[in-house]
Amino acid sequence: MNCIGLRKSLPLRAAALLCTAAAVLSAAALPLCSAAEVDAGDTPEERAAAVTAVADGIIEWKKLDNGSSADGYLINETYLELAGSTPGDWYQIGLSRLGVEDNYAGYLAVIRDRVEERYRDPGKLSAAKATEWHRISLAVLAAGGDPRALGTDESGAPIDLIADGTYNRGLATPLGRQGINGWIWGLIALDSMRYEVPADAYYTRDDIIVEILRSQLTDGGFALSGKTADPDITAMALQALAPYYNSERSYTYKRRATGSERTCKVREVVDEAVQRLSELQLDTGDYMSWGTENVESTDQVTVALCCLGIDPLTDERFIKNGNTLLDGILRYRLPDGGFVHSYTFDSDNPTSLPDKSNTRASEQTLYTMAALRRQGLGERTLYDFRPEQSSALRERISDLSARIGALTGAESAGALEELMREYYSLPDGERSYAYNYCRLSDAAAAAGVDIAVIADTTEVIESPEDVGEETVILSFTAADRAAVDELPQPLTTEQYVTVTTLLDKLECCEAFDGRENYITRLTLAKAEIAAIQAEIDSINEDIREQLYPFDELSLGDKGKIDAIVDRYNALSEYDRAKIARWEDVVKSKTKVDNLLRALIIGAVCAVVLAVTAVLLVRRLHKRRHRRQTEMEQLAAMYNDSDTL
Repeated sequence: MNCIGLRKSLPLRAAALLCTAAAVLSAAALPLCSAAEVDAGDTPEERAAAVTAVADGIIEWKKLDNGSSADGYLINETYLELAGSTPGDWYQIGLSRLGVEDNYAGYLAVIRDRVEERYRDPGKLSAAKATEWHRISLAVLAAGGDPRALGTDESGAPIDLIADGTYNRGLATPLGRQGINGWIWGLIALDSMRYEVPADAYYTRDDIIVEILRSQLTDGGFALSGKTADPDITAMALQALAPYYNSERSYTYKRRATGSERTCKVREVVDEAVQRLSELQLDTGDYMSWGTENVESTDQVTVALCCLGIDPLTDERFIKNGNTLLDGILRYRLPDGGFVHSYTFDSDNPTSLPDKSNTRASEQTLYTMAALRRQGLGERTLYDFRPEQSSALRERISDLSARIGALTGAESAGALEELMREYYSLPDGERSYAYNYCRLSDAAAAAGVDIAVIADTTEVIESPEDVGEETVILSFTAADRAAVDELPQPLTTEQYVTVTTLLDKLECCEAFDGRENYITRLTLAKAEIAAIQAEIDSINEDIREQLYPFDELSLGDKGKIDAIVDRYNALSEYDRAKIARWEDVVKSKTKVDNLLRALIIGAVCAVVLAVTAVLLVRRLHKRRHRRQTEMEQLAAMYNDSDTL
């Protein structure tokens, strides 16, 4: 239940009863997969292979769901239609963090275009939801892009999603307008590359951290609302706070839940939240959120533990009745490789059926497998997109962690001070990977070691990277050129992804003969598609503004309806499918046409009746006149007889 795009709806009691019954039957019939494939005693390589196999099943299912071939890209044109939305931004994070090759260039091209378009509106990505910036930032990083320079705004300035969505978000709308969600994901996005916060920023890093700390509930966890910890939000808060677990800095703040003042370090809050998550775990290894047992909550907790350096497969706090978190996750795997949200109907998530693989459940499980794999291989955590540590740096951290783990409590202050200096010689952004540092900190404090002095006086030793980054020069291949030449005429919005991707690639590639011609052709094609999309949007808007509510339409609205129908008919068959509630428009046209037909028929009948009436009157008049004439003739005859 990832809260970047949290779902809510009205309860559907009848549907719930039906779906719950169906779920009971289907769940009994479906073979549930166990975690036997992944053993806590496996080597890192074996563990990586096992969780990768689970991820591969998800990828295969999603390709089928997208209409992609087994050997094709998951990020295909169907998927890219949703780029810039919750269902169109998360899969590439899982794919990329697993090291899977896919169409990341296509995503970057499309999302850059979409963001530039949305930046033309006053609210930019969203007037209310800062998480729009955070989700897209993470997806762009996963695809190999830079969220600080994702296209340009109307003034020609680079679009900086990190600044606009995190530390300067308050210039437009408070970062916390959507509650704790905005603070959590703002911090995750900010730390994804350990971005620096300018001195004149609206928010400092500490501002964001404090807002998260303030939101802790009395039971130790976190929630969007209410007084009871929710595993999803609690886990996400831990993901955001994880880089600061080793920090010796104390924060003073007032807790929202109690109004009381508290001074503590981040790790104190984290430890309390971890304990609460342990208490909330079910005997089956999974979690319940919003009254429903589900896989997404379990995914989020697993990711949180990985971010903290806690092994979800071996930590006793998270093994219930012999079941690990991974056991809890794999309960929801279906035979097609995808994952179901829950085996019971969830009225808060009515589109998620209890017997079918679900996009959101599967995407979250996909990146959870990535988090597990990365932890097992000693790689950076899921949302840390910096280049991987050099072997020298990784060895330093590993050696330090081993020496900390060997502490017996009998070490001298001098020995502890030496270890402490080794810790502070690590680059600041790498110290969080010494996961057992707090054991050293506690021992040093007990021995009277002045940690602050050591932190201030220890020289940082930078570890050189093993290899330099290779610059990749793109080329506009023969296949790319053929794709341009084969564009259909006339174009439809179906070609949007292709044209946008090709144009983006063309603008970044090396020079070649004919390049400008291709640029011109693709630019014109993109403009043509944009015009079609604008017409589609305009028709949809006119339907909403001119024809709603449909049941109140009258004969006087016929002109509006006919005009919209004519515009609809001018679109291609593909583009017509994008017109919302077209069936209602058709019904309305039929209704109005029938009214007009009835009116015409009524008018014709009235005319016929009128003509008939006139003819009848004339006929009666003629008959009366004839009779009168005949009477007059008879009278005359009688008169003549009398005379004779």
